[in-house]
Amino acid sequence: MRILAVGHNVRQIATSASQAGHVVLAADCYCDQDLVDTVSEAKRLRCDPSVPNDLARAAREVVQDSLDGFSPDAVVLGSGLEGLVVKGVEVLNNPAQKVAQVSDKLWLARWLERRGYPTISTALSEDKGELEGWPLMVKPRTGAGGWKNRLIWDDEDLGGDLVVQEWVEGKPASVSVLGDGCQALAVAVNEQLIGTPWLGARGFRYCGNLTPFYGSETAKMAEMGEEIVAELGLVGSNGIDFLVTDKGPVVVEVNPRIQGSLDSVELSTGMSIFQAHLLSFRGVLPERPVHYRRAAGRAILFADRDLITGDLCGDWVADVPRAGSIFRSDEPVVSILAAGKNGQDVMDLLRRRSVAVRQGLRDA
Repeated sequence: MRILAVGHNVRQIATSASQAGHVVLAADCYCDQDLVDTVSEAKRLRCDPSVPNDLARAAREVVQDSLDGFSPDAVVLGSGLEGLVVKGVEVLNNPAQKVAQVSDKLWLARWLERRGYPTISTALSEDKGELEGWPLMVKPRTGAGGWKNRLIWDDEDLGGDLVVQEWVEGKPASVSVLGDGCQALAVAVNEQLIGTPWLGARGFRYCGNLTPFYGSETAKMAEMGEEIVAELGLVGSNGIDFLVTDKGPVVVEVNPRIQGSLDSVELSTGMSIFQAHLLSFRGVLPERPVHYRRAAGRAILFADRDLITGDLCGDWVADVPRAGSIFRSDEPVVSILAAGKNGQDVMDLLRRRSVAVRQGLRDA
């Protein structure tokens, strides 16, 4: 098939689709070197993602040009564009209205509570008095990545379209689930790397995954993930975020899209996530994986100050910027991949490789 992948960063999606044998046109905000080397054609979106709706504007232009020239059989919308409405071609995403509903953290928390799933008490920022105790977690009502999440310790005036949640401590995890709109299948349970200091990540920022999750609650999380995706009627590859607490796992969010864990899941299971995602839109779910082939991880390295990149090479780096690229403090620089016999081996290797990458960076 001819696939158009467009989003803020589509390297994972486009690479998976290309490796599955599809002809891929990729368009995102980075046009990283490994994306260019992998797909049939890559374009850089001319936009400022910090400007509201500018990413969507640029994406619409590329989609229209592609319909006229590339003639894709299907479009896959990546990060930042999951709710974009595209007409005239098959869209391999959940419907925009469903994405908006499920991505609303307040709506989702109330839906989970009504159905008896363990979750975190959530309220609008102006109703934070309904919650008990301090601190409270403040989040945008929609959006992902965790980089705007923060704790508050008193009754400050928040403003904006925010939600507040009771502070719950636990180990971050996620379940990668395929759905066909009626049924669902969990293909991997993953540990999440959140605010990892040696990656230069601050606060509660998402910075990668380890697959599989090592713990006693994996079966329970997989079962809940399947039930949630099926009950919501989601299609394709979706992610359920959990916190594994002393009292068991609690559901944090549902991401109705292909997740950032794609690299580690494919490396660990040997599956083609894009191909499984595509087939789910045909009503076909894969057989349940018998076991993980190995442990695998993806870690996102962030700039701890303003930096300039050198030549970043090797089959264990991804999202590779061109030499001489400038990154401001807190911006993601590159992804690091690793595989091994167990989780500790993978984490140790990711750490060593992060040190090697930083040696190739210099002050801007």
